[in-house]
Amino acid sequence: DNGVTDFIILEARDEIGGRMRAVDFAGVKLEVGANWIQGVDASGSGGYAVNPIWALARRCGLQGEFSDLRSLLVYEDGTDVTDKLRWDDIELALEGAAKDSIAMQQAGEPDISLSAGLADNGWTPVTPGDNFLDWYYTDFCLAEPPTVASLYRAQPDYTHTDFGDEDFFVTDQRGYAHLVECLGAEFLNEDRLCLKTTIKLIEYGDDCVCATDVNGVKYCANYGIFTFSIGVLLQQSKKTAMTFKPDLPKYKRDAISTFRAVVFLKIFLEFNETNWDNNVQYIGHASSNREDYTLFQPMGQFFDSKPNVLLATLTGETAFRVAAQDIEITKQEVRNALTSMYGEFRPEIIDILVPDWASNPLYRGSYADTPIGLRYQTQDIIAAPVGKLYFGGGVTNKLYTDYVHGAYLAGVDVANSILRDMSITGELTNNYSGDIVCINIFWQFVLPSLVFVLL
Repeated sequence: DNGVTDFIILEARDEIGGRMRAVDFAGVKLEVGANWIQGVDASGSGGYAVNPIWALARRCGLQGEFSDLRSLLVYEDGTDVTDKLRWDDIELALEGAAKDSIAMQQAGEPDISLSAGLADNGWTPVTPGDNFLDWYYTDFCLAEPPTVASLYRAQPDYTHTDFGDEDFFVTDQRGYAHLVECLGAEFLNEDRLCLKTTIKLIEYGDDCVCATDVNGVKYCANYGIFTFSIGVLLQQSKKTAMTFKPDLPKYKRDAISTFRAVVFLKIFLEFNETNWDNNVQYIGHASSNREDYTLFQPMGQFFDSKPNVLLATLTGETAFRVAAQDIEITKQEVRNALTSMYGEFRPEIIDILVPDWASNPLYRGSYADTPIGLRYQTQDIIAAPVGKLYFGGGVTNKLYTDYVHGAYLAGVDVANSILRDMSITGELTNNYSGDIVCINIFWQFVLPSLVFVLL
């Protein structure tokens, strides 16, 4: 759109999509990474802005189902306790916490934990049912408990206040990454996309940027955009994988170290028979341990031919532990949780899939946490270029940190930054208007001449 045609994309995997990753399990494609389009005004009548990912989904015909958080059954020690859940109490507390957050920030008061903000508005978990709701409304999004999450960054929930209350669960058998393929079909070819290209060294300066892969091949360009995950950025300071030359400035390293990578662990389970209700979207486990296999999703709700498949979601320290432990231990823990829920559970696990987000060197986690006291300037520092090396990725978006749409909009920002700089230096051949460019931020590209993108 802006006359930039000379660019190359370096992708470590053998396919495009990044943390949009579908795998074959039990005869269907299931998403082990990003799965929802969060913040959708499907009717268009709510007066919300249009989520750019929702706009892409409609354009590319992405298939899925709208989520309904109230399509839920919750069990505790063999008893259905759904009707006893304190829905109104936690929702009122969240509304109050959001108002408090705005007022406190305007007054310049220090940040507090999300759990403290909820307690100030009358919500403190007491019963196992409370523990479930507390996890369902906080950890299920943040992938960490509200005791360590920032009130200021969790509330207000700008994704849903800006784009709409609905969420869209992607079930498309082409995968969520079909959005990437759909857009890439317009301009990608084998000369512009290098798959299976893992970068080990990035050299940057005021004139150019060079990236060297593990095979010793060097790619140089006038500009570069770096979009590695926060987990990889944190690892690079330990010199265990990819390094920068020269080292990143201390102020940028300090900003990066403010975060930590969390794991949103989705475990897929196939059983020899069904012992649960496939007519609801969610099945909850009310327990004294709020991270004890708290939520299951019956895939029969979305795939009629697969009534025997469950998706279990784990977060927090439990997700890290389970991701690293022996698979047989995980199977037994699943059975223990389901037995606790139903009182008796007969079906046997015949297959299990535990993704490797925590250990995979290309990711080192699912996404960034929301630390208490995080300043918006910290993300500006991470996004700021050093020489001709620019930084994108969901962690640099301040309102929608590490959402898919947050990554998209972060990419729009970094692409426009380069286009502005190119216009100033006279490298841009046409007149840059300052308009938002149309880019695909799942890889984060649309770069100026002789630019490469690192993933």
